[in-house]
Amino acid sequence: MRSVFRDGEGHLRNGWKALGFLVVTAVLMGLLMWLQSLLPLALKQVVQPPFAAFLAVLLVSLDFLYLERQPLTSLGMSLDRRAARHFGAGVLGGMVLVGLVAVCGWAAGGYHLERAGNPQVTAVVKAAWLMLGVALFEETLFHGYLFQRVIRGLGAFWAQVVLSLIFCLAHPFNTQMDVPTRIVAMLTTFLAGWMLGLCYLRTRHLALPVGVHMGWNWFLGVMGFGVSGNESHGWWTPVFHGRPEWVSGGAYGLEASIFSAVVLALAIIGLTRWKGSATRDGHTQPEGPSLASNA
Repeated sequence: MRSVFRDGEGHLRNGWKALGFLVVTAVLMGLLMWLQSLLPLALKQVVQPPFAAFLAVLLVSLDFLYLERQPLTSLGMSLDRRAARHFGAGVLGGMVLVGLVAVCGWAAGGYHLERAGNPQVTAVVKAAWLMLGVALFEETLFHGYLFQRVIRGLGAFWAQVVLSLIFCLAHPFNTQMDVPTRIVAMLTTFLAGWMLGLCYLRTRHLALPVGVHMGWNWFLGVMGFGVSGNESHGWWTPVFHGRPEWVSGGAYGLEASIFSAVVLALAIIGLTRWKGSATRDGHTQPEGPSLASNA
């Protein structure tokens, strides 16, 4: 049984570490989400469900790192100037990317934007806070401990494949959408997972993917589009022109638009060609073997 659970050096295989991490995280997340639901209304508005989920992932990550005698910074989590710089660039980059998608959909005659009747600054600020929580939770879950242990076991390429698939399947897709629209939404979500994984791989820090994720989701909401199928109310409201949903994204949001797939594919090409800042900043770590020799 040693070969099943242990590698040649006697260490627990990375595949078991990843599985254990998921199981423990799911249990703690359920508990913390339940506790969050018991908070007074005023606190619920601050400690929203994504932040409870993020806390669960963070605590489990700390526990698993303690067992490995590794610091939290080994996951690419720190509060310093480098992190602030990457986070800010990521937020701006996410907004630019989704803005390009919106412009393409508008140029194709899919919709136009109208100013919301009574835009609220506070609503947009609250949306930014919520999307920060979502980005922290999802990036720590999908590109933190789990992703990095899969990299050690399978190598960076297959880790990207596996985690991008999980990222895609973790998002709900309305069965009422047309089949072509649903296919585009799934493809776009897979590409988004791949792009965010590259953001980590090129910097070896979670600040950039967190920023990109937040900027993308928040600006979607500001423009009034759905965010992965969730309705949002921003400063504008899209008025659709009856074009196929896979052009405009429809009620699901721009993530179901074919233009999202195109823009994300271009972003992936750019990130692949970019040498990144990890080597320059001295934050490198091995990407693991190309085969599952120690998975």
